[in-house]
Amino acid sequence: MKRRTIRTGCMMLLGVFLCLGLAACGGEKMQYDGLNLDDYITVGEYKGLEVDGYKIKVSEKEIQEKVEAALKEKQENQKLDEKTKLKKGDTANIDYTGKVDGKEFDGGASQGFDLELGSGQFIEGFEDGLIGHRVGESVEVKVHFPDDYQGEKVAGKDAVFTVKINSATRPKIPEYTVDFVKENTDFQTKEEYEESIRQDIYNEKEETAKTEQKNSLWSDVLENTEVKKYPEEEMEAYQKVFDAQIDTMAQQYGMSRSDILKQMYGADDEKTVKSIIEDSTKTLIKQELLTEYIADKENLTYSKDEKQAKLDEIEKQGYDDETVQQYTGRTLEQYAHITLLYEKVQDFILDNSKVKK
Repeated sequence: MKRRTIRTGCMMLLGVFLCLGLAACGGEKMQYDGLNLDDYITVGEYKGLEVDGYKIKVSEKEIQEKVEAALKEKQENQKLDEKTKLKKGDTANIDYTGKVDGKEFDGGASQGFDLELGSGQFIEGFEDGLIGHRVGESVEVKVHFPDDYQGEKVAGKDAVFTVKINSATRPKIPEYTVDFVKENTDFQTKEEYEESIRQDIYNEKEETAKTEQKNSLWSDVLENTEVKKYPEEEMEAYQKVFDAQIDTMAQQYGMSRSDILKQMYGADDEKTVKSIIEDSTKTLIKQELLTEYIADKENLTYSKDEKQAKLDEIEKQGYDDETVQQYTGRTLEQYAHITLLYEKVQDFILDNSKVKK
């Protein structure tokens, strides 16, 4: 009788690629080695572009929220006795049996279930019905199933649950003291600790602001770039990867290819999907061509240590050589290559931009 919800994941195939960063495709060669990029693209101005500046503020509220989160991480669960009334936030271990019209129903009973009161896991009214009661009590809780409840036999009906509260715990959050700081951080005072939090928040905001600047500049550079023609090998390989992903996702979700096409692209026919895939492929290849072009013109490279760090980063995200090839058509090393170049190019464009006041 848990609350049932259906979560819709990100089904857009292009999103899979963009979540990884710049995808790559093709055969065994390294990206666009051997191609005269001047034959494929005409690149406009990418140095001296204007971009908005940024201003960063860190509030005391943001700092205290971080402190409270740190305290909550160190919380301990305190066992409640039979004299203590349950309240929102407590976790109760319960046995329950539900009946509709005096008869038990499927999915309406369980034993030894741990339920956090106020979490919204169960049908509305169930958790509130336990608040104010104590360990050892048996409680009758009356609820009403909504008309659109997925269990058709109980949808729109009243139910009565007999609930036995076996035990309960209450989270105990430590006090924010100097001792807490000394025991759980590298600092000796609350002031030092809070200043470190302030700096962390500042750095996060600054990184976000710079990323927004890079994205804005990159959009301008893309707009200033014209593709004369697309390399056939990369076009064909990309489209194959995109198309194969449709079948892979259909298998993963237990759906038909046509259903996946409708959810991903809102398309009812393969012709429309083919057109969308072609446009997406051109967009990605344009970015790769531009990345390789600027990196070559400005002699932008990366070190062995940077490459290894990027490989480690990708693997920590849960991607190995097999999954990277599945999503991008490239080996892990080839994918690391284009990603590193992309980052170098974005940094170069920002470093050579004009920041507005």
